Order: sequence, then structure tokens, then C-alpha cells
Amino acid sequence: MKQKENATAADMAEERDQERAAEGLARVMKVGLLAGGVLLALGALLLLAACHKESADAPAGGTAMVTVSTSQLDVSMEGFGSTEGDEGGPKGTANGHGTATAKGGRAVKEAVAEYGGIKAMTLAFFDAQGNAVFSTTQLRADNTTYTTFGQFGAELPLGTYTMVALGYGSEQPMTLNGATAAVFTADRCRETFVVSQAVNVTSTNPLTLNAELSRVVSKVLVRSTDTRTAGVDSVRVTFAAGGKGVNPQTGLSTTNNGLSNCVAISTAVGAASSTISYLFLGSDQQTMNITVETIKTNGSVYSTRTVTNVPLQRNKITVLRGPMYSTASGAGFTVSTAYLGDTTFVDF
Repeated sequence: MKQKENATAADMAEERDQERAAEGLARVMKVGLLAGGVLLALGALLLLAACHKESADAPAGGTAMVTVSTSQLDVSMEGFGSTEGDEGGPKGTANGHGTATAKGGRAVKEAVAEYGGIKAMTLAFFDAQGNAVFSTTQLRADNTTYTTFGQFGAELPLGTYTMVALGYGSEQPMTLNGATAAVFTADRCRETFVVSQAVNVTSTNPLTLNAELSRVVSKVLVRSTDTRTAGVDSVRVTFAAGGKGVNPQTGLSTTNNGLSNCVAISTAVGAASSTISYLFLGSDQQTMNITVETIKTNGSVYSTRTVTNVPLQRNKITVLRGPMYSTASGAGFTVSTAYLGDTTFVDF
């Protein structure tokens, strides 16, 4: 009997030990779960902080619709009017000496849609690495390339861009080699207006830009004081400096090696003729030699005149007048340079 009681007491002691062990294990598990929850919460907080920092360091994604209106031109040299051959002011005295006043001598703003000198427009946006993210060309004669000539729409990612807009008098698009180089590759140099500006797209809200373009070419008019000779069908004008390409950010030529411009003569035999050339200059004002040649139908040169130290300027007309078809030695030209408010005639 006593042996049985001892066995029962031992069993009860063992059960109490098991219960205490179970309770200890439960407490350990509870503490572990609590610690795990704390660690999970801490991890979540750290992840949230990291995400917040990442969003603060980098702009949010998305795009914005950017509308560009290039409907206005700064036509500040009135001598560049739509009438080809008009040198921009009175001719002075009969022998080519004296001074004259250009038409009004005032700056003019004109709508793109009303200025016939612009036959095409190109718009492009370049990112900070110089990559073109958007580029398009509108041709005035092809209304499938635009809804309203001179109005553009572009959907751009958020970021900072350089916008370049070109308006020019050629139906052959200019080649745009980045934000600092545009060139006439399929045509001779034509009248050109440009604008370049920084654009910041900071939200997905629509952005409207108004861009005013300014003329950056120099115009040279060669006008004969004699009449066209039979068998002569073209005029070649060669410039010793300047070029056909322009930096839209400076308005200056990207090269300074000169160029030639050969134009068919449209006037009848026995009538006076005129030839127009455009070029980009290496500086705002530049002096250079200009050679004028008349070319026969068979390609040979009929007459040659070289005018030295001719002053040219951006957004300005220089007029050469003289006996273009004469082969007599000593025949020369008169130079007139038309600015905003006056015309100066120079003999050479």
C-alpha cells in the first residue's frame, strides 16, 4: 500500500514538471512571436522609409501634353518682305551714291500663317543627353502634316528639355543634327527663322508654350544694271565665308568655309535680272569677298565679277548692282546695305 502511494506521488510530481515545462515553452513562444512581430513591423517601417527616399530622389513617372504655338515671327528687317527683288528701300541717286531710308525702319511682328517666306517648320525636343525625344516637320503645301500650320503638340515624359523650332523657305526639310546644328542638305540656303529655349516638364498637367522665331540669315541680292545676254541661262554667286548650317542656340553658322549658289535666270533675254542668295554668318557682322558669274547654256563661264570686302550682317540685305552681263574690263558693281533705318551705298 505504501509502495502504491509513493508511485502516485512520483507520477503527480512528474505531471507538475511537465505542466511547468509546457508553461515555460508557451511563454517562450509568446515572447518569440512578439519579437517576430516587432521585427516585421520594423522591417516594414524601414521599407517604407526606403521607398519614400527613392520617391524623393527620383521624379515620378508619367507624361504631359506639351502644346507649342509658333504663330508669331519677329520680322525686324522690313526689306525681307514677300516681294523678291525688293532691296528694302529707295535706290538713292542715279549713279548709285547717297543714302536712303528703309521702309519705315521699324520692327514688325507677323503671323507665320501670313508670311509666305516660310514653307516648312520643324520642331524638336532634346533631353539632357542630347537625344531627340520628339521631332516633326510641317510642310505648308501639305496640309496632311498639320492641323494648324505652326501649331504643334507633343507628349513628353517629365524632365528637362531643349526645344528647337525652325521656320524656313524650303519644302525640303532641314536636317537637324542635335540641338546645336541644323543644315540645308537637300536645298540651297533659304530664309530661316529660329528659336531655342529650355523647357521643364514638372507635372502631368498640360503645358502651353508660345515661341517667337527670329530671322538669322543674311540676304544678298545681285541686280544687273544691264540686260540678259542670249545664251546665258544662270548666275552663280560664290561666298568666301559663311555656310548653309546654323546653330539654333546662337543663330550663327556651324561652318565658315563659304558656299556657292547657282540660280536659273527667269527673266527674258534683253531684260534686267536679279538673283537672291541667303547664308548663315560666322558672326553677327562679317566681311567677305563675293564672286558673281554668269553661266552659258553649255556650262561655260560667260562673265566673272569679284566684289571684295563686302559687309554682311544677320537679318540684313546687301545689294550688289552693276553690269552683270558685260565682259568689258573695269566694269564694276555698287554695294548697298539695307539696315532697319537707313541704306548705305559704297563704290568699289
